[in-house]
Amino acid sequence: EVCGSSYGVQRHHIIGGRGKRRQHETDLSTIYLCWHCHHGTEGVHGKNGRPLALRLKRDLQQKYFDMGLTEDEVRERMGGRLY
Repeated sequence: EVCGSSYGVQRHHIIGGRGKRRQHETDLSTIYLCWHCHHGTEGVHGKNGRPLALRLKRDLQQKYFDMGLTEDEVRERMGGRLY
């Protein structure tokens, strides 16, 4: 969903960790990524992947705000923080 490639597509949880992530997991909070965007050097789990991971978190956060959720509701769904 990031680069358009269908190579080794995997489901990525935008918000990591335990606890409330599973409670609030929806189609919005997961995304399908090709292997490169998921585990490659520039992928979210790669050596230089922080920018992409932050972009996905900020995009998700904005979707929640666009849905009319309050800051506290968004913070809860984002694992306790805003990006």
